[in-house]
Amino acid sequence: MGTVSPFSDQKQPKGHGVLIVDDQRIMRLVLASILTDVGIPILGQATNGLEAIELYVQLKPKVVLLDLIMPVMDGFSTMEKIFTYDPKANIVICSSMQHKFYVSRALKQGASDFLVKPFRKEQVQTVVNKLLLGQTIIHQYPRYLIFE
Repeated sequence: MGTVSPFSDQKQPKGHGVLIVDDQRIMRLVLASILTDVGIPILGQATNGLEAIELYVQLKPKVVLLDLIMPVMDGFSTMEKIFTYDPKANIVICSSMQHKFYVSRALKQGASDFLVKPFRKEQVQTVVNKLLLGQTIIHQYPRYLIFE
């Protein structure tokens, strides 16, 4: 079952935070640590796509950090369902599957960016901060959107 993080900062509007989705507990902990180090609120955490969809509807996070390879429902199916519910969702793929096929498919499906595990702390913080502020992300893979 996904978890909702205690969120005590009443100054932040509802939904101004991040939902972390990864089946590996250590990856969820790493991402949460990276974000909380700079004061970015974690609204919830999910271990699979089905939990992620439920928490997305409940929490309405500003950003979703989403793994691709998970049990129950993979990241691509999860992203599709979240975009059906909210076409303006900010989804950042966080995966070790950095083959061109995966990156291209994720970006063409609407992901805001694709971050490769192991993460660079500053890169994660920068991407999430920009999305929380409503800024456009220029990802590092534009060529993957041009050719099939």
